[in-house]
Order: sequence, then C-alpha cells, then structure tokens
Amino acid sequence: MGKKWTYCAVYSIIQIHFVRDLWENNAEEDIYALPGSDVNLTCQKQKKGFLVQMQWSKVTDKLDLITLYHPQHGFYCASGSPCESLVAFREAPRNVSKWTLHLRNMSSLLTGKYECSFTLYPEGIQTKIYHLQIQTNVTQDEWRSNHTIEIEINQTLEIPCFQNISLEISSELTFAWLVEDNGTQETLLTQYHPISNSTLFEDRVKPGTECSLYLSPVHIQSGGRKFSCQVVVRSGKIFRRSTTVRVFAKPEIPTIVENNSMGVFGERIFTCSLWNVFPTANLTWFIERSFPQGEREEIHITNEKRKDKGGFWELKSVLTSVYDNKPAQSNNLTIWCMALSPVPGNKVWNSSSEKITFSLGSVNPPTDSLLDATESTLGTQPSPANSISPTNEDTEAQRG
Repeated sequence: MGKKWTYCAVYSIIQIHFVRDLWENNAEEDIYALPGSDVNLTCQKQKKGFLVQMQWSKVTDKLDLITLYHPQHGFYCASGSPCESLVAFREAPRNVSKWTLHLRNMSSLLTGKYECSFTLYPEGIQTKIYHLQIQTNVTQDEWRSNHTIEIEINQTLEIPCFQNISLEISSELTFAWLVEDNGTQETLLTQYHPISNSTLFEDRVKPGTECSLYLSPVHIQSGGRKFSCQVVVRSGKIFRRSTTVRVFAKPEIPTIVENNSMGVFGERIFTCSLWNVFPTANLTWFIERSFPQGEREEIHITNEKRKDKGGFWELKSVLTSVYDNKPAQSNNLTIWCMALSPVPGNKVWNSSSEKITFSLGSVNPPTDSLLDATESTLGTQPSPANSISPTNEDTEAQRG
C-alpha cells in the first residue's frame, strides 16, 4: 500500500480537489470530507504510448462501474445520468491526462472505495484507489487571527495566509481562500484551483507562495471585504486567518469656482468640488477679510454628496456670502477651500484649491497659485487666520 495522506474539506460550500499521479500501480489513499461538501477525485497520468480507455468504479464486494471514457466512443455512465455532471476528462500540457469524478453533497451513502483506472498501450492497466470517508473529528476554530491591510486602488495586493507558524507538516494540508461581504461568503480558490464565478474577482485572483492570495488590481469594491485563508491539516485541525482590506483613492486637488449669477446685491456664491473621493473627505472654507468697522456679512454653507457608477464619491460645498447693501471701497476678501482626505497609515492628506480675491462687485484673477498638498497625522489640521468648516461628513464605511 502506498503512502497515505489525509485531506479535509473546509466548509460544505468548498469544493476540494484531490489530485495524485499514478506513479505506481495499485496505489491507495485515504480521503476525508465534511458532510455536505463537494468532492472532486482526480487522478492523472503522463502518457507514453496510446490511451485505450479510462474508468471510474466503486469497489464493494465486486467492481461496480460508474463511468468510462473511450477516445473514439466517448463517455458512458452506468447510472444513466448525464456524464457531464459526473465526470470530466481533459488533456493537460506535457501529454498528461486528467480524469475527474465529481461527488456532490457528501454523505455516508457516498463513502467507500473508488477506483480510477487507465488502460494504456503498451504500458497496460494503471489503477488508483481512494478510500473516501466522512470527517467526524474536525476541531473548529483551533487557531484564528484577524488583520487589516490598507492599500490604494489599482495596486497589486498579496494577502498572506500564515507566516512564521508551524502548521504541523506543511505538505500535509489543504487550504482555501474565501471572501465575505455583508454576511455572504464565496469561495475564491481551493488548493491552487480557482473556482470563483464572481465577475468582481474574475481574472483578478491567483494563489501565491506559501498559500498567499494575489489580488490585482485592487478595486474600490474590494474595500471592506474580509478575505479568509482556511487551512485543514492532517490531524483535522482548522486554522483561519482573516484579513479585512481597506482601500483608498489617491486624493485629488479641490477646485473652486464662483457662480456669476447674482440674485441679490452684495451676494457671492462659490462652489468647492472634489471628485474621485474614497472612502471620504471633509471640505473646509477659508476666508481672509479686510472689512471696515460696521460692515456686516452673512455666510451660508450647503453640502452635496453623491456616488458615481464606479463607486467614487463626488463632494460639493456651496458657500453663499451676503454683504452689507452699502459696501465700502476698501472691502477685500480672499477665499479658498481645503480637502482633508484619509490615506493609508492613519494619516490625512491636505490639499487646497486656488485662492480667489475680490473687492466690491469685481472678482480679480487668482493672486495665489495652488497650495501644496501636504500629508499629516490623522486629526491634525492647518491653522489659517479664519476658517469656515461645513458640517463634517460622517466617515463613509468601506464596502465592496
């Protein structure tokens, strides 16, 4: 009897693929799966001659034929059910043939011995037997850890599975990557086999070294999702490492414009806009005044926020300034806005619009160039002479 390995399904929704090459005749292996799981038994063989026939059988007191494949005559399934849902055959590179039996909704009725056989010319018959059993002694939540990774969109992210930890014997484990959002869980890949049908992650995930997961490029929809690596080792213990991804869009520079339509004498309306915002940002108004004593001014601010089709936020803040009906010639005012945006590393990115300076009813060309965008620790803000801050936006919860 050949060397035995033990494999376990992680959850009932995970498809576990067991693949072994038929290096020696009459090899046998033990396979363990959780109740309700889907099991794919695959054997493969590198052909040196010609393939005559392949066969799957269940071994009881006799050999019960399940299905067979002949290169000229095609598939045959003894149960009368469609062979496409029961078995699969494909040619892999280097002249390797893969022969897979699909077993759905694992139960005690499906346990037992399964024989895979290749009839080759001139090599003869090669066989492999799987002992499929129900796993009953799995210890759930044996080891668990939770982490958070912050990254800008359009980058490549590698999410580690387990690092610097001995998982008994690394060659005797199976692993799967799952993604969770709003209580819904989806399997991305298992044991190097991508199985996700999600268009969100199609062609964007692949396995890395040491069971890690590559996600490229990172989209806004990846934000707030929990990616979990789940490992089952030979003893039946389950290890989990969950990573929540927080994504950020590179902050832009806000723009400020004046609404030229004046409905009231002495009224000025300015709009500060910020596009491609994620996850959130705050807009603050800054005003420098030189009013004679006795002059009056009223300030009103309204805010707008909407999400575009790509998931980005667009922020607008409208400032209305109403002056005294008889303004003095010496009245001067300079106005600009600043955006405060979170970035990875618990920091805030400060970026300012250009300044607009005007006197009486005329707006002069901008007297200052764009202020340099700066990065500061979260919670710190610049301290201009006068600032008017609109109602702070609640931090937008990240989601996919």
